[in-house]
Amino acid sequence: MSEGLQGLSEREKETLRLLLGGHDAKSIARSLGLSIHTVNERLRDARRKLGVASSREAARQLAEVERNDPNSLVDKQLGVAGAVTDRTEAAHPDRRGPVGQSLVWFSGGMLIMSLIIAAAVLSSAFHRTGEPQSPPTSEIVPAATTPSTFRSPGAISASAWVSLLDQRRWGESWDAAGALFKSQVEKARWASTIQPLRQQLGQVSSRTVQNATRTTSLPGVPAGDYEIVEFRTNFAQKHDAVETVVMVREGSSWKVNGYFIR
Repeated sequence: MSEGLQGLSEREKETLRLLLGGHDAKSIARSLGLSIHTVNERLRDARRKLGVASSREAARQLAEVERNDPNSLVDKQLGVAGAVTDRTEAAHPDRRGPVGQSLVWFSGGMLIMSLIIAAAVLSSAFHRTGEPQSPPTSEIVPAATTPSTFRSPGAISASAWVSLLDQRRWGESWDAAGALFKSQVEKARWASTIQPLRQQLGQVSSRTVQNATRTTSLPGVPAGDYEIVEFRTNFAQKHDAVETVVMVREGSSWKVNGYFIR
């Protein structure tokens, strides 16, 4: 890894990963619970350390190194690199947890999904309370999605897809995903990865569409008709989580090409 990349802080790397995943400064700030000024400072510092003029070029360089670094979690954990941690770290940096599973990259550098390592988040909470809680064993039912003004076809399809996850219908969620998603993650691997993470987060009690953003381009993938849908979700073991579903139009349907939980 180059000296510039080694000099990046974990927070700067986290910001660059979100940028490469299709977020802009405003949505990064919202996802991390930061001000736009703080996000822009992180991006500026990253550009300075890497000696590049573009924040997206800085993000691309980071993704390239993390994919090829033999010591990175990219090669050890299902193409996973970096760390996604509880969004409260922004306000409580002393509570930063261990590195866990976070970002899965397309071959072109595009983010396919980001999975929060629930064990790290929960262990942090257990450390404060001293009492771990068992995942709920009650009957799994779809969570109610609060009606909102975001009723685009992409947002409606995203809501239906996350409902499959709520019902633990892992195979069906893969079947309903987009072609690029399926080409990068095999069905069995998707199920074996998402199942333990969602089970540790617990049952969903509520979910509200917070934002839906249309775009025709995302880094590292062909131009197309995309929609980034953000949900504010309450899990049994994690309240105020942010689920982000990246949708793409395939023919007359909207399909999932990416999934984040923060």
